[in-house]
Amino acid sequence: MAERRGAGLTFGQLITLTFGFLLASVVIFVFGVWVGRDLAEQRGRRGSEAARVPIGAPPAPIAAAPAVPVAEVPPAAPVPAVPTATATRRPPAATPPPATPTRRALSPTPAGGNWTVQAYATNDTMRAIMLARTLRSKGYDATPVTKQIGSVTWYTVRVGRFRDRAAAKALENKLRAEEGLEAASVVAQ
Repeated sequence: MAERRGAGLTFGQLITLTFGFLLASVVIFVFGVWVGRDLAEQRGRRGSEAARVPIGAPPAPIAAAPAVPVAEVPPAAPVPAVPTATATRRPPAATPPPATPTRRALSPTPAGGNWTVQAYATNDTMRAIMLARTLRSKGYDATPVTKQIGSVTWYTVRVGRFRDRAAAKALENKLRAEEGLEAASVVAQ
């Protein structure tokens, strides 16, 4: 009669199973570290959009329509009611051109200054244009500027023009404190 063994694993099977489990755990751990590093690099690339970019000679500014606050738009002239029975075709009346809104400057910006504040730099043109519009609506003299560095196009937002560095530094501190623009820095034009 055949002798019956217990319902367990042999010593060799137990060693093989243990080493297989350890090997699988190490492979999964290494794969997880590899994937985690790739994700961290991708996040780092996305987070490095706001970078300080040295500014050389000023290139032509990006053509963008100036933002006009709604409160400063002149009201439309009322259209007179004309009876339909006696209506005759008249040439349109000459309308005066709309008044250009006056913006108050938050800091002195004398023309021909050698210093400016670079408030932000990004690879996203819309982000730069929207920030410039937002700053202009708050009274700052903000201009989006395109800068080509190698094969990468940077869009910077410059604020103000100053004759001395101290005045530009004061605006930089103001942009950092009041507008939350931590990447703001004084640059020579």
